[in-house]
Amino acid sequence: MNANAADKLKGTLAVLLGLFCALVPYSLLMGWNLITLLVFWFLITPALAIWLPTLVTRRDGRMFASLAGLLIFYAFMVFMIYDHYKSDYFRMMMVSCVVNLISVAISTYQKGLITGIGLGKHVDSQSCDK
Repeated sequence: MNANAADKLKGTLAVLLGLFCALVPYSLLMGWNLITLLVFWFLITPALAIWLPTLVTRRDGRMFASLAGLLIFYAFMVFMIYDHYKSDYFRMMMVSCVVNLISVAISTYQKGLITGIGLGKHVDSQSCDK
């Protein structure tokens, strides 16, 4: 396994485990109501999905790690609560899945463009001075 694939795997696992580690105490301590549901699924989840890969990966694999970790996390969540597929909470989670995948993809892609990674180019401080 090359270094890039290992980085992507580490980033994906970081997102997956980090989201589960955030979900368990959040749901046990706060409980679920409309406010906590919106805060967790639309604020905490995408923020962790963007931030956690930065701790363990280089710049090249962050978008893949964030999106793969989110997809696996949502797949586990659907598997765990598939009996409640008619509830409003389940529908809100599915809406957040689509919104978070799009917002995380845009966010990590824009960060790559800012640093030059999105275009496959690395920006030097010397090339910006010219």
